[in-house]
Amino acid sequence: MRKVMMFIDGSNLYHGMRDILGKVNIDYECFIKKLVGDRYLVRVYYYTPVINREEAEEQYHSQQRFLTYLTDINYVQAKFGKLVRQGEILVEKSIDVKLAVDMVRYAGLNYYDIAILISGDGDFVPAVEAVKEMGKQVECAFFIQETANVLKQVTDVFIELNQHFLADCIFHKEDYDYNE
Repeated sequence: MRKVMMFIDGSNLYHGMRDILGKVNIDYECFIKKLVGDRYLVRVYYYTPVINREEAEEQYHSQQRFLTYLTDINYVQAKFGKLVRQGEILVEKSIDVKLAVDMVRYAGLNYYDIAILISGDGDFVPAVEAVKEMGKQVECAFFIQETANVLKQVTDVFIELNQHFLADCIFHKEDYDYNE
């Protein structure tokens, strides 16, 4: 059976969902199962910056609720970057690099046969190419209008995330809202 690892660029997914679907919550267990299918799931890594409690207390608590929900799902692990203030804005640091290094490292260690990248960021192209050169397959799942063309072209399979694909994985307010 083919081994799968999933690498989720958390901020990229969050912003893509907000831009395309509006304010919705995804049932990540359903989402993961839908993408993995009948293949063997090794692990899912979710990359996100840590929100500083002193900078944004409400967002910090919301993130903590979300991370508790997420890491209660079997085989899901969060990995953290940081937010750095540059003038008036906060900028993510080290997320993309951590994700890319892990994707290449775990391919080299033969932990998986297929990587599923959840991001539309074209900066991941060199990592995808390196993984493919090791004989692994790379699938990318993201919103088509939010995905760099070069990323779609370099991956083996592109899975378009949209309202139809995600319909059965969207939490309705009465089901669960991890952002409250």
